[in-house]
Amino acid sequence: MKSVVISHGDVDGITSGAIALLEFPNSTFYFSRPSQIHNDLYRIAKNRPAIVSVSDIAINEKRFPHILQALDKFPKSTEIYWTDHHPMSKKNQRELETRVNLFHQVGPCAAELAYRRFQEGLPEHALRLALYGAIGDYCDGTSFAINQFENYDKRTLYLEAGLLVQSLQEIDYKRKAKQLVQELTLGVAPSAMGSIVRLAMKATRIENDVFGYVKDNARKLGKVGYVLDMPIRGYRGKSAKFAAYLTESNIGISVKTDDDDVDMSLRRRRLKIDLNKALNTILPNLEDAHGGGHPGAAGASMSKNSFPTFLQRLDDYIDANFN
Repeated sequence: MKSVVISHGDVDGITSGAIALLEFPNSTFYFSRPSQIHNDLYRIAKNRPAIVSVSDIAINEKRFPHILQALDKFPKSTEIYWTDHHPMSKKNQRELETRVNLFHQVGPCAAELAYRRFQEGLPEHALRLALYGAIGDYCDGTSFAINQFENYDKRTLYLEAGLLVQSLQEIDYKRKAKQLVQELTLGVAPSAMGSIVRLAMKATRIENDVFGYVKDNARKLGKVGYVLDMPIRGYRGKSAKFAAYLTESNIGISVKTDDDDVDMSLRRRRLKIDLNKALNTILPNLEDAHGGGHPGAAGASMSKNSFPTFLQRLDDYIDANFN
């Protein structure tokens, strides 16, 4: 295997992955996520690739030792490029730097970092991919993005990025999303992809139904609004934002229960609370709990019995740190 590109499945992951494919043509492309990246690395290491590029994959604290073990399975000749913007402890950063060529910065999106990392020799449309990623991941306020917006009509960029964001709510990840990545590397605009436009329009109509469901079913504990088991698949981040707004809360959570476990997406509203820091403070004291993400958007999983305690401790955390 010559080279491999691994990335996340949201807009930032797809665009940063497409930029990596432009840098390393003819690579095999895989989607991954923080909970499974160690397993994917183990599997890929068996093929002894020459180059591996990982982008937009957050480091899961509990699985970090497994990530290091997986990285140690690669031949010393393998060049591993890791590009990410999620918060990372200094200790983990130092450990990772001994095994990979790390480009890490909190603030910009992964697509911006990938573009800045590989920009020499990239085609012009790679810059637009970086800006789509910035818009899709709410990282469009960096000096890089603001400066580059001057070169385009940014309203068009927001339209194209919006089509990507919406269509990914409904896309088939096993096939269509990989096809989308390949089309983006060729410079095809989202608005020129008929299937993407149709999916985006469908997702926008469904989003209106999601808003209505959250309006009727959201609950509140203190400064935390939440909605349980939304019957519409996906739309977790959006429904979390709606839960915060519709309950006039500082944090919104969309929760999916499965047997004895819960999985959730969290978003903040009108409060500069660092959700990643809050989760790293609260979760270690709860049974089978793990999670993390960005200051403004994060995810977590835990046992169902721990969820009421988690809600109370999250509200207490807000009171203690943002009185």
